[in-house]
Amino acid sequence: PTLSAVIVLQIMSAFGIQWYTVAHLGVGAQADALYAGGTLPQIATAFLMEPLGFVLIPFLSSKTEADRDRAGWPLLCAIAAVSSIVALLLFLVAPIVVPLLAPGLAASTAALTVELAQIQAVGVIGAGCGIVLMSLSQAKGRFVWPALTVLLCTCGGWGLLVVGLDRWGVQLAAWVQVAIVTGPVLLQLPVLAGVAQGPLADIPLLSKDVWRRMRPLVAGASYHRTGFVVDRFFASLLAPGSISVLDLVLRVHSAIGRVLNHGVVAPIVPRLARLASEKSWHSFNALWSERVWWMGCLSGGVVLVMGVSVFVLGRLQVVDRLTAFGAMQSGDLVTMSVVLMSCSGVVLAGGINHILVNAFYTQGDMTTPAKIEALTYTVGLILKGVGAWLAGLVGVATAISVYYLLNSVMLGAVLRRRAVAQLQEQPAIQGNPLMPGELR
Repeated sequence: PTLSAVIVLQIMSAFGIQWYTVAHLGVGAQADALYAGGTLPQIATAFLMEPLGFVLIPFLSSKTEADRDRAGWPLLCAIAAVSSIVALLLFLVAPIVVPLLAPGLAASTAALTVELAQIQAVGVIGAGCGIVLMSLSQAKGRFVWPALTVLLCTCGGWGLLVVGLDRWGVQLAAWVQVAIVTGPVLLQLPVLAGVAQGPLADIPLLSKDVWRRMRPLVAGASYHRTGFVVDRFFASLLAPGSISVLDLVLRVHSAIGRVLNHGVVAPIVPRLARLASEKSWHSFNALWSERVWWMGCLSGGVVLVMGVSVFVLGRLQVVDRLTAFGAMQSGDLVTMSVVLMSCSGVVLAGGINHILVNAFYTQGDMTTPAKIEALTYTVGLILKGVGAWLAGLVGVATAISVYYLLNSVMLGAVLRRRAVAQLQEQPAIQGNPLMPGELR
């Protein structure tokens, strides 16, 4: 119940802070600069941080408690050092790379985008350290506190925006983005207190082992995990404000996806890792299959609620009333609503994709998901170009939905075929193929 309550509050706070920012800045140059400036840090997250998160939870879950505690401090120091180097590199290359990533921006907007990109690059350090601490907590079966720290920092950031956005402008919004990813690190540091901390001499061995597991994911991420770069590239060529509208919509969908993943996926990853290491394929395949159904029902319900809410708010003319509380126009909100529903495939399939990918990773297979995602990403690139040409921003959003849905279908088909082969090799125990309580 506690985790569920935190999840609901996370959804509300994640949407609220993004909505407040865009509503006060308006759908225009400043909002475009803020979100386009986040592209470089997000590239680093896609290349390094997301693969690290996928690897660390199974890696730590498979260790004994003593070995896991010993690995915590050396891993945190190693990732902090690497993240700091990456952040410095992003700061230095921003003036060169940012104009290439969003070529349709006006010169003044492009200059502001570079400044905001350099600010948000600092957040890479917090993101890297946060993944280590979150993975340590989840490997120990502690899920509420990591989620709660993000909620607390998001609410704190929202408070800062309310107090100072009008005074300090969009630069404050960029620093708040940094605070939201860095704050949870400070709140989660006690997870290392009271445990036998390993020596820094363990860093080379641990880093080598983690990098060996990450390498296939990083190679794959260099291609198919940077879809947001293409999205912003196309949006920069459309009407002013297109980047902020698309990015706000995607952030809303992604925030909902992260919350669903915390509640449905994160609790089972350590269990999947243990079952895979024991080769208990009946329990393993039953567990991920059950959670796919759970996630499908939950995400479908979320999309249904969004659709009904958009319809009801439109009928009650709430959209027109909302424009009085910020710099948005009525037409901006209507466009955002249409794009929100066109992009709903992110919520429908994103969580399912996360379950399926983790089912591969916990078996030690890092390459099959990368190959499938590379194929579907290629199809998605073509669809985005065609969509932007035929239907502008709505076309790009629809293409994103199709990509997510196609990816889930292909991942599911390959994993199901593997599950059948595993079950044929390991016949079910008569009368009770699953351990008691395994699917609760």
